Amino acid sequence: MPNQSTPAMIWAITKKILPYLIPTLGLKLIVWFCEREDWWPTIQNPGIIIGVIGFGIAILLGAKLSVVNGRLYAIEDAVCRIVGSLRVLHLKSKLGKSSIEWAQMFEKTLGEPSEANINSMRKKTNLLIKTILDNGHDGGHLSNFSRDLSYVLHRATAEIPVAYELFLAMIIFLYTIVVAVIVPGMGGFVGIFILVVVLFGASVLIEDMDHPLDTQSLIVVNLEPLKSFIKQNEV
Repeated sequence: MPNQSTPAMIWAITKKILPYLIPTLGLKLIVWFCEREDWWPTIQNPGIIIGVIGFGIAILLGAKLSVVNGRLYAIEDAVCRIVGSLRVLHLKSKLGKSSIEWAQMFEKTLGEPSEANINSMRKKTNLLIKTILDNGHDGGHLSNFSRDLSYVLHRATAEIPVAYELFLAMIIFLYTIVVAVIVPGMGGFVGIFILVVVLFGASVLIEDMDHPLDTQSLIVVNLEPLKSFIKQNEV
């Protein structure tokens, strides 16, 4: 996670929620004025409707959280294994400089995982592997090293399917409108406030977890093992 104090983190989360909270409260304010009119319908026992939609949203958010959380830790584990291989390669004859240069480029690529940078990283890896083999070094860790790198580079740009994202967004907005319309009075304002903080806040955080290599995200991959290796061995 970004190295921020607790107040700074709370403010960062709040800034991400405010663009959803203000318009939603504005919508509820309009509905509140309409509720005073005789023509405004009164819905009895809205709890069933709210409960069914809320249950569906919980399932969708839970499924997405499980996927992105698993990916986040899988990337961190793969980076640790790559660093472990680099430590071995760095001690091999004639591979010290090559391994450090490769690690520096790898760190840069993870910081800016564009398609061009990823393609350059793959080419750099091919050259490193060729150098390793030309110097007579081989072993099981080399294939694991290549596999872990391929995994990390693939996951660097992978995202939840767009159709799933759109459907989840549609359900959350529908739920927000339903609560704004059918929960009357001040209870509606309180309900809308809690709904936005919980649902939209969770959605924002999970979305950040879906982009764990974006430095602007609130939740990012911990690259400390890689940074530490470079710092300890660079000339």
